[in-house]
Amino acid sequence: MTRAHALLAALVVSVSGVAPALGSEASLDAMPLHGEKVRVDGVFKEWKGRMTRLSHQVQGTAIRVEGMVGYDDSFLYVAIDAADTKLARTEGAGSGEDHALLILGFPDESGQLKTRRLFLYPGDPGKVAGVVKVDGKVVSGATLVEAPSKGGITFEAKVPWSAFPEASRVRVGLRAALRYTDAAAPGRIAGVVATSPATAGLSLPRLPLEAEQGLQASLLGPKRLGTKPAFSALVNVAGDGMLEQVAVYGSYLTITGPKYRGGKQFYFSDLSALAVPRVLVADFDGDGRSEIVLVRRLGSKEKYRDVLEVRQVGADEVPTLIFSHEISIVTKDGRIENELSVTKHGGKAALVVAQGKSSGFEPDTYAEPRAGDMPPTLLPWESVQSRTYGWSGSGFGLLDEKAGAPSAKPKKPAVSEGPPPPPPPRPPTADELQDRLYALYRKDRGVGQKAPRFDFVTDVAGDAAMERVLVHDRDIVVFGKGYRGGTSFAYITVGVADAKDILDVTARDVTGDGKAEIVVRAVLHAKASKELGGDVVTRHALFVYRATDTGVGRVFAAETGRALGENRILGAVAFLPSARGLRIELRAGRAVGWTEKTYPFPTDTTAAGGLEPLLLPWAGQSARVYVWTGSQFAGQ
Repeated sequence: MTRAHALLAALVVSVSGVAPALGSEASLDAMPLHGEKVRVDGVFKEWKGRMTRLSHQVQGTAIRVEGMVGYDDSFLYVAIDAADTKLARTEGAGSGEDHALLILGFPDESGQLKTRRLFLYPGDPGKVAGVVKVDGKVVSGATLVEAPSKGGITFEAKVPWSAFPEASRVRVGLRAALRYTDAAAPGRIAGVVATSPATAGLSLPRLPLEAEQGLQASLLGPKRLGTKPAFSALVNVAGDGMLEQVAVYGSYLTITGPKYRGGKQFYFSDLSALAVPRVLVADFDGDGRSEIVLVRRLGSKEKYRDVLEVRQVGADEVPTLIFSHEISIVTKDGRIENELSVTKHGGKAALVVAQGKSSGFEPDTYAEPRAGDMPPTLLPWESVQSRTYGWSGSGFGLLDEKAGAPSAKPKKPAVSEGPPPPPPPRPPTADELQDRLYALYRKDRGVGQKAPRFDFVTDVAGDAAMERVLVHDRDIVVFGKGYRGGTSFAYITVGVADAKDILDVTARDVTGDGKAEIVVRAVLHAKASKELGGDVVTRHALFVYRATDTGVGRVFAAETGRALGENRILGAVAFLPSARGLRIELRAGRAVGWTEKTYPFPTDTTAAGGLEPLLLPWAGQSARVYVWTGSQFAGQ
């Protein structure tokens, strides 16, 4: 078992040994009877749990009644032991006769509860047969058998799940109460007792199945997380046709379901977050299964960042991180908060990250580090107003980008001397499209009519005219009327395995020459050694490219993060004012999962694979600075 797989296995907890009830509210636990040869004979040999006392006196005189609810894949079972020495029954099986009632609530995706009422009328041998009804209708295929007991009667019922229409999709988050009506004679009720006085809706106590009971016993109880999640949704995330319950308790993400891992296991993951301010679910790839979108708050109460994450449940039934995006930065000096929404793009769900509220920060003094291993927070002085992300091909990535006038502008130049900064990137005008040169690139590189993934204009080289910057597949392409005489284009291929590995492309003047450099964030994938199980190592990288009349060249590259399975090193990058242009500062971030002792890679001290080395949290160095020398960025 690899290190990554071992971690995932640790997060999927088996609950074959069912634990106690879910707190004081829940008076019923559903007993799993999978694999048992249940003989419905009124004798409780197969029932291994303890019966629940119907202790609430609802009406009249209370008698002793105990009951249990059980289940397997096909049937729901109810067992009743009642100190009812005189059976009052007729063929009509009316409400004023001796009977048990299971009030069963099925939740739906909207959070509402559909209540079904299962009536169980024990028979009087030789006089009247037992009857099973759901909402007043006799259930075909149900069985009820009674047996005399010392001081009363016992009976068992076996009811097909198909008697409850909602059960074909929902068998998690159920609620229930069990009642018994004791009649002195048909039509004359002597008393009613119940496990709960509730009769419908969300006031009903829960009826947890095996995995839900294990969740309480193994996580919620020991961690004192309570029984009410901060977020809960019924969705299909595992692809088995039935709905799972995705819930967040404190900083823990959990998944339970009747078919999820056989209904005997639940999943949990500690999100290691200060808070989880938002969770939502949506089907982004159109396969009928929802992905989980959550926002993790990292840092402290006074200084934190919010990171949007998209997680997808794979064939191993473990939610895997497929996309992340920083969406807010809050410090004592100010706050920048992007807005997050779900929209439709190409008929599928998509995420929109857009400019939102900001206060305190000024563009000419802003010096917070930029996220190096994910798209960073959109800043109010940038021209990008929103970005739309969703499923494209085989991965989750950028679908669309909208530009506009920045909502904040610098009060003074970031550098007191030198040329004015280039304009921020924006979409090209019709005059700037230069269709002839674009067509020449398309023909030379064989891209056909495929649309570029990134497309903007800014001043990157030559005179003050705008150049158009495109990203096609893995190529960065530059052309313009004032670039190379307006007769030629230049391109460079980013060293990634696939186009979707280019996560973000923007431009800013890093060298201080008044021309914008092209800043790229991407991921590199490599197979780990056999000692690490051969899993794929993901390296997050920052690249800076400079366009000149001779072409486009890379002037800086650094590793800003690394991941193997659920273990990650999260670094940060800051662009700070310098005597000439901006200095690039790599900062030590934090580790998720790994510690200094368990980190499986040697510490890089020189450029590895052309990338400046990742700064590890335990390396004893909080930052590493690089400055422009006139031809490249060099470490100080």
